[in-house]
Amino acid sequence: MSLAAAAGAQTPAALRVALDSVFASPAYRWADEPPLLRQLREWWESLTGWLDGLRLGNPTAFRLFVFALLMALVLVLAHGVWVVWRTVRDAAAPDEAAPTPGERAVRDAAWYFREADRAAGAGRTAEALQLAFVGLALTLDGQGLLRYHASKTPAECAREARLVGGDRERLRALVSALYGHVFGGRPLGLDEYRRWRDDIARPWHAPAH
Repeated sequence: MSLAAAAGAQTPAALRVALDSVFASPAYRWADEPPLLRQLREWWESLTGWLDGLRLGNPTAFRLFVFALLMALVLVLAHGVWVVWRTVRDAAAPDEAAPTPGERAVRDAAWYFREADRAAGAGRTAEALQLAFVGLALTLDGQGLLRYHASKTPAECAREARLVGGDRERLRALVSALYGHVFGGRPLGLDEYRRWRDDIARPWHAPAH
């Protein structure tokens, strides 16, 4: 066989190999690919290429980068564990702390008076005034002399209470003293609190119809 004939016999095979290698490259992948998937693949290829370049060009910076990624992963995992622990603890806390029905205290007027006297005995006289006034408001509500709601201020209670003239003035004086000590910063001793408390304990009367 001549040299020309041998070259002619090898040319189609060599051409087929060359074409196969060219069309096998990513640029000639003609299969339909969603745009989002293609964009993610391109980003991933760019990222891996950048990492390879960093690893080869600056090994120290590459190691620092990998270390930073590991630290971030550890922090994320630690935060996840902390969130799970808080969730489990908060979910279990109400069940553990909730009193049984027999242990629940009825917060009526007597309860507020007891808590007020306890706070005064502990030196928290300003807090005692507020607790005792709630007890008074509940007492007046129970007697039909006041429609009490927790959102009402002591001054509003004094204006709305249906009392005879003397009792109305007594209630206003009690409210004035409460505001002076609680919000005005006036000192309040235990003896003065007891006198204020005794004024509350006196009977209250509705005006005659």
